[in-house]
Amino acid sequence: MKKVLLLLVLLLSTGVTAVAQKAHLTGGTRPIAKLAPRPDNALGGYDFMLVCDTTDFWPRERLIVNNVLAGNIPDSLRTLHEIEFTTAVIDSVEVLRKPHTIKIWVACDYLAIGTDQDFVRMPMGPLGAQEIADALDCTLPTAYMVDRINEVAQGAVDIFPFRPVGGRNMEPMVFQDSNNAINALFKAKGYHWGQFVSGLKKDIVLTCVLKNDPRYRRNVAIYGWHHPDGHAQQPLFVRHGNFYVDYSHGVRLVSRTCTIDGKEMDIRAILEDPNLYRLLSDENSPIVPATYAGDEPWLFEGK
Repeated sequence: MKKVLLLLVLLLSTGVTAVAQKAHLTGGTRPIAKLAPRPDNALGGYDFMLVCDTTDFWPRERLIVNNVLAGNIPDSLRTLHEIEFTTAVIDSVEVLRKPHTIKIWVACDYLAIGTDQDFVRMPMGPLGAQEIADALDCTLPTAYMVDRINEVAQGAVDIFPFRPVGGRNMEPMVFQDSNNAINALFKAKGYHWGQFVSGLKKDIVLTCVLKNDPRYRRNVAIYGWHHPDGHAQQPLFVRHGNFYVDYSHGVRLVSRTCTIDGKEMDIRAILEDPNLYRLLSDENSPIVPATYAGDEPWLFEGK
């Protein structure tokens, strides 16, 4: 017993003194205010993928960005949902020496093209994803935020991987095959489009690694694809160039405005601050700048 008490004292004096409160949905919602109404003549998901299948990567990115900003996304993605969590107390991190209640506003699913009846969750590169996020006053999440979002899942499906055969998994029609497989799993589980369900995609995330290491300045960071037991299939990975995308990648929109202990703050400003960044990231340095905007694209021939 004395040894246990001594160990506890040592832990309290040098490390974590309380665990974080698991994230939960509050029931609060808000629309994405800058999102245009969906045009009557906009393509549905299936027809959009037919166009994408004959379009190279960078023109396809422009096509996706233009469609999203023109409002060609399902109704279920036009609303952000409020997620609340309490940070852990970590004595060794100044800003975390006391718990903080944080609220973020998050899309229920990954960015998709089409309607609620005919849509495709649209994998894309980080530059296009950032352009969309910026235009809609949103941000991409950190890996820490992805874990918090996963905690509020209203259901879970196990990951549905495709065998990598050459560059096949980068082909748009495989994106649609993956989307169809996910929707079949939804149906089998009794879930419906518009719920938070884990196990769908790897997130494009913000990370200090891309900014701090010159080798990765033109790359994309991915993380997530959680199993039903909560562990992530994909650890943080930064070795793909920013032209690389496959069926497993997804874009989750998060409002740039969050609240910390009731005070509205800007997520990008938090992630760039040398003290505050630990409120929304578990990395060892801030993300400066906390954006993919301004990164140079990798240029290449072919798909």
